Amino acid sequence: MQSLNNCMASYLDRVRILETENRKLESKIREHLEKKGPQVRDWGHYFKTIENLRAQILANSNNNAHLAADDFRVKYETELAMRQSVESDSHGLRKVTDDTSVTQLQLETEIKVPKEELLFMKKNHKEEVKGLQAQIASSGLTMEVDAPKSQDLAKIMVDIRA
Repeated sequence: MQSLNNCMASYLDRVRILETENRKLESKIREHLEKKGPQVRDWGHYFKTIENLRAQILANSNNNAHLAADDFRVKYETELAMRQSVESDSHGLRKVTDDTSVTQLQLETEIKVPKEELLFMKKNHKEEVKGLQAQIASSGLTMEVDAPKSQDLAKIMVDIRA
């Protein structure tokens, strides 16, 4: 407990010393300010510079607005030209598609007639073949083919390998 009391006493002494030093410094500051007097600075030249800079900023912002407007106008005109080009191409492709469809229908009709003729010719051919077969069968004609006996290829291969 005694050591705490000693610490507290030394702390209080230190606070008193600092307070007295603080009072001395404050009085020196007051004396110095009284001798010199209050200082008034002239900030006028800074205000002129600030006004000039503000004017430049305003001019640049107006200039930037005009440049941005010009840029947007150029972009709009470019996009408009592209859109018109695409619409023109689309219209041309629709016309090509329509022409192709018409041509396809014409070709399909042109193919239809030869297909019908081919079916008719096949039908007639079958009827003629049946008629000829019936004539051959009724005439009593027989055909025999004399062909020499064919060679056994498997035997020839075995002989070659041997």
